[in-house]
Amino acid sequence: MRIFAQLPQSTLEVTAGTVTGLPDERLRRLADYWSARCKDGAVPARADIDPLDFPALLSNIMLIERVMEAGKDRYRFRLAGTDIARFTGRELTGRFLDEVVPADYHDYVRQMNRVALSRRRPVYSSSLYHDKGDFVNAITYRLIMPLSSSPESSEPDLLFVCQFWQRRAEPGPWNGDWRSVTPEVRVIEAA
Repeated sequence: MRIFAQLPQSTLEVTAGTVTGLPDERLRRLADYWSARCKDGAVPARADIDPLDFPALLSNIMLIERVMEAGKDRYRFRLAGTDIARFTGRELTGRFLDEVVPADYHDYVRQMNRVALSRRRPVYSSSLYHDKGDFVNAITYRLIMPLSSSPESSEPDLLFVCQFWQRRAEPGPWNGDWRSVTPEVRVIEAA
């Protein structure tokens, strides 16, 4: 049976969440890792994050930079792990978000990125994953954590993202009714 669904709407309802409320242990550990590197209320710098600290997650990690062009924000993938390329069907490294996803989904992801950067907090999100823009073949969930590009910078301008997919027929942490999934966005508050 084929189930088609609408792409996520670009208006988000953002709620508050906690690390303990994250549905995947890997994301809980990564949120704790990020929080442990916050100093005096500032987000961690890129140099504070050591990929050797989480080798099992590297294939699901993205590093995304916000690029301002003519007063508008765009997001470029500086790094995208091998599972990211496998599930999206393309290499994302070096490409801009608006070049690789449908417009409606771009608006959804850009808004999540903006929330993480402006609130200086990790953002958890889950939504259906639409293959080629219309056929729902997985649920995807991610943790988006803001970073600054240098220790001297107080303004976050990078996103450290860990993203997973669970295909419809695969067992995994999510086991709800596929027809009832709505996009979810939670700002992960400090403990």
